[in-house]
Amino acid sequence: AGTDSLVSTGPDIGLFNYVQGQARLLGGEVTLDFHPHPLDWLHFENSFSMVRARQLDVPSEQQFLPFIPADRLQSELRGNFRRQGQRLTNVYARFQLEQTFAQNRFFGAFDTETATPAYTLFNAGVGTDVADAKGRTLFSLYITANNLFDVAYQSHLSRLKYEAVNYATGRRGVYNIGRTLSVKLVVPLAFK
Repeated sequence: AGTDSLVSTGPDIGLFNYVQGQARLLGGEVTLDFHPHPLDWLHFENSFSMVRARQLDVPSEQQFLPFIPADRLQSELRGNFRRQGQRLTNVYARFQLEQTFAQNRFFGAFDTETATPAYTLFNAGVGTDVADAKGRTLFSLYITANNLFDVAYQSHLSRLKYEAVNYATGRRGVYNIGRTLSVKLVVPLAFK
């Protein structure tokens, strides 16, 4: 018991001191959403985001700003089906890929940050509304599985990746959540 806790002891507790300077930040996000005709029920959505941040007029180990996210690509293939039989409406199934690229542009001075390796996550989900004979929604059911292959990864923005070695796993820092399965039931309440 208690082996998953993080404890900082002694007088040396991490402290950050930043000085203002000239910097240049560039970035953006692009989204492409394909709906191939005549397959109107099929959606293929892709988005890519990136940020470049650099301090001007500083030594090379200080040129990158801290806490800048890695480049990221998200792709989702989704099928929406209006009605399946008498009782199921708004049925959908989706499969998603999240690719986070390596972050090698980090603020390396004073051991503030370290590089973060790339990782790929796969997610899937299904859902539907269940209706009565008159077509009124009785409830909605959603089943989602994230990080299907239980990838061990750390986000570049996580401050917990710098914690001491976790003796339960043998790895340094706290990793992000592994495989998750969730079931969501939504029941509409109508009061008259």
